[in-house]
Amino acid sequence: MIKEILPKIYQIEIPLPKNPLKALNSYLIKGEEEYLLVDTGFNRRECQEVLFQALDSLEVDLKKTKVLITHLHADHSGLAEVLYSKGATLLMEPEEALRIKALSKEKNWETMKGDLKTFGLEVGKNFFDDHPGRIYAPKGDFAYEKIHEGENIVIGDYSFEVISVPGHTPGMINLFDRENRIYLSADHVLETITPNIGFWGYDQEKMLQKYLKSLRKVQEYPVTVMLPSHRGLIRKPKERIEELIAHHQERLKEVENIINGKDRPLTVEDVAKDMDWRIPAKSWGDFPPPQKSFAAGEAMSHLEYLKDHGRIKAYWKGNVIYFARNTQ
Repeated sequence: MIKEILPKIYQIEIPLPKNPLKALNSYLIKGEEEYLLVDTGFNRRECQEVLFQALDSLEVDLKKTKVLITHLHADHSGLAEVLYSKGATLLMEPEEALRIKALSKEKNWETMKGDLKTFGLEVGKNFFDDHPGRIYAPKGDFAYEKIHEGENIVIGDYSFEVISVPGHTPGMINLFDRENRIYLSADHVLETITPNIGFWGYDQEKMLQKYLKSLRKVQEYPVTVMLPSHRGLIRKPKERIEELIAHHQERLKEVENIINGKDRPLTVEDVAKDMDWRIPAKSWGDFPPPQKSFAAGEAMSHLEYLKDHGRIKAYWKGNVIYFARNTQ
């Protein structure tokens, strides 16, 4: 489905079959002789057909198109190589680009398995076989142009400033047209769902702290409407950001109560099992491996925050990290 939501800005709804997110909002901005496409959908037939039908309908010349990838997740980056092979120019934050290229490498998934084992999870050989980030990632190599915070992308009547918003991923970027007060928020701010704030390795700690800081940063911008990557437009961005901040404060209390309610140290998996999840599964054991990975990562980001603020303590026993009440 294609909607012209603002003059020369089109929302292309790309289905994400059998995925809880249901669909991705890709955005196409038309200039006189050039185009900007923001995010792509999974690297799978259903997504590619819808995207290319929409681009044909909008009479887009890919050789005159810049494709901006807001962050590494495969629902945003999956078709990057396909678009590149047809003549489009890719724009990516450089560290995030390296992570996108790593999605097709076995080493990336072995590293993630190692991290999950430190959480106390049992991770078998086939744990990530059905992970959408692995199955639907870009498969071929591609070149890209590096973009950084503060740069401007001018397309037609719009001038978008690149905004760095680490949190949901380490190097995610957003776009802000200051004159028209339009903000493309990717997965940083969503309307009716909360972005997953997970774990990105022991060299990328404090992700929740970074995310909350990024939210406050964006809250200061004079935004009239936000264009997110999933669900509907956000007409009251400041209020929605406050809701997201409040959600994570409640989440922190929940995790802290789980730790304080036990007389023994807990692994990340122990904590994740006791957290409240809106996932159609009867028990933790019924979680599909991708959802188990996301849930454990979110538990870890909140545990890190509590540890860094002195509300709980952490220690290692062998190759597993444990968390316990701070008795000081």
